[in-house]
Amino acid sequence: MAALHDPDATVVRPASGMRVDPDATVIRAPALPRADDPDATVVRVPAARAGGDADATIVRQPQAPALPASRLPQLALPPGLQLHEYRIDNVLGQGGFGITYLATDVNLRSRVAIKEYLPAEIAFRASDRSVSPNASEHRDRYRQGLEAFLVEARTLASFRHPAIVRVARFFETHRTAYMVLEYEKGQSLKAWWPSHRQMGEQQLVERLMPLFDGLAQVHGGGVLHRDIKPDNIQVRDSDGSFVLLDFGSAGQAVAVPEHDAVVLTPGYAPPEQYGQGPQGPWTDIYALAATLYWLVTGQKPVDAELRQMNPRGHKPARELGQGRFGEAFLAAIDAALSLEPAERPQTLDAFGKQLFADHLASLGLQDALRLGESSFFDEHNAANATGSLRRAPRTLWARLRRGLRRLRPAAWPLAFKMTLAFVLTALLPMALTGAYNLNNSLQAVERAELEGLEQLAHSVAARLGQLITDTRHQAGGLGSDREVAAFLDRPDDAARDALHNKLERLVRANPNLQLMMLMDREGMARVSSDPEVIGRNFAFRQYFQRAMAGESVVSGMTIGAVSNSAGMFFAEPVRSPIAVAEGRPPVIGVAVLRLRGVAMATILDEVSPGAGLTPMLVDADGVVIHHPRENLLFRPLMPLKPEAIAAMKAEQRFGQRDRMESIGQAELAQAMLGTTRSGHIAYRSAVTGTAEVAGYSPVPGHDWVVAVAETRDSFERPLRELYRNMLWSLALVGLLFTGLALRFARSIVRPLQALTRSAEALKGGQFDAAHVNVRRQDELGTLARTFNVMIDVLRQRERERSRGG
Repeated sequence: MAALHDPDATVVRPASGMRVDPDATVIRAPALPRADDPDATVVRVPAARAGGDADATIVRQPQAPALPASRLPQLALPPGLQLHEYRIDNVLGQGGFGITYLATDVNLRSRVAIKEYLPAEIAFRASDRSVSPNASEHRDRYRQGLEAFLVEARTLASFRHPAIVRVARFFETHRTAYMVLEYEKGQSLKAWWPSHRQMGEQQLVERLMPLFDGLAQVHGGGVLHRDIKPDNIQVRDSDGSFVLLDFGSAGQAVAVPEHDAVVLTPGYAPPEQYGQGPQGPWTDIYALAATLYWLVTGQKPVDAELRQMNPRGHKPARELGQGRFGEAFLAAIDAALSLEPAERPQTLDAFGKQLFADHLASLGLQDALRLGESSFFDEHNAANATGSLRRAPRTLWARLRRGLRRLRPAAWPLAFKMTLAFVLTALLPMALTGAYNLNNSLQAVERAELEGLEQLAHSVAARLGQLITDTRHQAGGLGSDREVAAFLDRPDDAARDALHNKLERLVRANPNLQLMMLMDREGMARVSSDPEVIGRNFAFRQYFQRAMAGESVVSGMTIGAVSNSAGMFFAEPVRSPIAVAEGRPPVIGVAVLRLRGVAMATILDEVSPGAGLTPMLVDADGVVIHHPRENLLFRPLMPLKPEAIAAMKAEQRFGQRDRMESIGQAELAQAMLGTTRSGHIAYRSAVTGTAEVAGYSPVPGHDWVVAVAETRDSFERPLRELYRNMLWSLALVGLLFTGLALRFARSIVRPLQALTRSAEALKGGQFDAAHVNVRRQDELGTLARTFNVMIDVLRQRERERSRGG
């Protein structure tokens, strides 16, 4: 496969003297060390061999077939996969030696980069996502590369420097290893520099110094990078600082099929990476100098092998960068690009002194500080300079102005700000965590309450539906009774008395029934279990009119014209075979049962009001036909249309009521009316003015809806009380912690105050009075000792300046 877009990628090439294969595989990868015969023949591969990418990471292997381009993407883990506490989001980069993913730490909710060891040339990913060697002869090399990968991860994890990418952790799974890196948001130096090319040398030096310091720490740990180039230096978006990436060279030496391959980036790799000598810090110094050469000239140095064959083909930085950069800066780059390792600076400290010579006016002072750390400390523990304090203003206006100035955070005492920071750091996360947990708990409790209310409403609606169904069956039985049909067709006193006794027995047997009656075709009650009903005409009732039309009717809740109590009517048409035979209408009357409203109220009221629950029953028009509060009975949830009110009055459904005043609960009405399934809703009650939740369910076989409501406060109160108690406890702990934090802050501020007084003495040239008496062994003690060293150096320089004057 060819690398088609990256001119600065690392290459794995045959060691010097090997036969060159023009069909080399090109794979993105980090670097690998190789030492071989320094006198071996060197053959340079032209950039075109890498698919037009002169700086691609190429693996040069004799007779090695190219890896299909379609295979690499299939090796990556899918987005969403969990690796321990990390969730894979997408692929950041993919090469022949591994894959780098952008991932999320699901516990800390932070972004990380995860590098997976997966040498594509010798390994594959199975269907269970595990990684294995693709051939038995590669098993040992795969294992060696995996072990080297883990060793390097363990080493890099010990470094803590802002200019070095941080390894947070590493682990093994899927038969391979993973390195979790701190995700650095930014862009590569290669992409960043073209738009910042006009940056001055001073600004560039300020960014390079931390990078040198970080790389020096890596060298001190016995690790080489071996692939420094603009692509592997990241520029942070946050502050523009440089950070060195892609420490992955250790596992790559054994991650290619051929034993005689070496890893390098043409132009940035010194001769020793081609196998022409031992490697060390000077190897990274060459690559770093090549990167600086690219910054200065806009092009990378000529390949080291070609430079050896044609030294004049390389133009020095002094020639190309003259006028824009200082002589010392350019000379240091050229010295570090020497083909002979011994002629380069051997350490980053030596390279930095040459490179930053024009910017290190304090170098002598730094040397004196290093010397004075041991020699000056014991000689100059002088007494603290007391200095003099300005008197406080005496006038009221002056005191007021001074007080107003102290209100600004910049004017607050350092001890106060440190104490405030300590307290907020300790207590604010606890308070925020408590508030977050309270909110989550309230949401969880609310969900549980809504589901519980919905289940309760469904249960009550089912019981009401069963009661209505049973009563309808009883009404149907009475309407189909032959004795009833015979009486209504041919009334006589004996049959009337017999039916009266029968209806009385049926009503006594079912306490939920208020009465039974038989009505003729004119709506006159001929027989009834209630004597007061007999002889009355109910032709105005809608249930009678519909039953005479041959329909089985279940009415809504109705106020009885005689009993003046709530109930519902079940009307069944009574048909006569004799009337049909004689050519008369088949329906000769109506059999009516009246179910007591209290029977339904009993079921609804079993919902415990002591638990803060409010049951209600709403009919198809949105009228509340049951509610514990009597002032809400027979009132619609939302305003009714005039024609609906007129129909209710004509039927006298709710007695002689002239007004149907709305409750004003439109939100609840919209959710409940016409619903065919159970549900729940959170709303604000128009009656109580408080937040409430309700579960609702339609009554089977009827157009009513049962609702069970509850105020939020009834189930949120225990959690809020718990949170309030937590805040009180937090306040008490905060008072104690504030005292401890103030004491600690003052222990830090006192030495700083001593340094401030010494600085004031130094301003006046009182060198003896400026020395600080140091008793501490911590960082503040180190700072005070350093300050004392600076005082002696400044005094010496002042003497030299006076003598020179």
